[in-house]
Amino acid sequence: MEAAAQQFARVAKRWVLVFSDVESTADWRRALEAAGLDYVRTGAWIKAGSTPQFTGDRPATGFEAITICHQPGRKRWNGGGSHAVWEFPIVLNRSGPRLHTTQKPLALMQRLVDLFTDPGELIGDPFAGSATTLVAATSLGRRSVGWERDSAFYEVARRRLAGEE
Repeated sequence: MEAAAQQFARVAKRWVLVFSDVESTADWRRALEAAGLDYVRTGAWIKAGSTPQFTGDRPATGFEAITICHQPGRKRWNGGGSHAVWEFPIVLNRSGPRLHTTQKPLALMQRLVDLFTDPGELIGDPFAGSATTLVAATSLGRRSVGWERDSAFYEVARRRLAGEE
């Protein structure tokens, strides 16, 4: 986490957004602040249609936290005073191809790209998975680069970006 935060702070021009479970947000905040970024807010992706807790012995998780940081200095985003809460349905095989176990909805990633970046800016996704962020960036006129260490998901991402998936 600390090594990743150092690299995010090193290369980011403005915003850094990190998806995680709510229990990890404080750890991400500490790591990102230690790397020199300003903590701004913790947002939430409300996961409409998310999986119930099948054991029935505790509540299910219905959202993912988004730790939102920025380089020191003046901050600017395209959302005005709107809330940092976004509700989008999870990706299911019946609503389109689910290519990754933690795949984010394309509409969610397009909304975040639109809010936190401007046309022509470069977006980096160091955990690219099935490349949803990169697809969103391209669709909105942003440049993007992604990394994926799992060779099977790298291949899925490559095919998706090439229009084969």
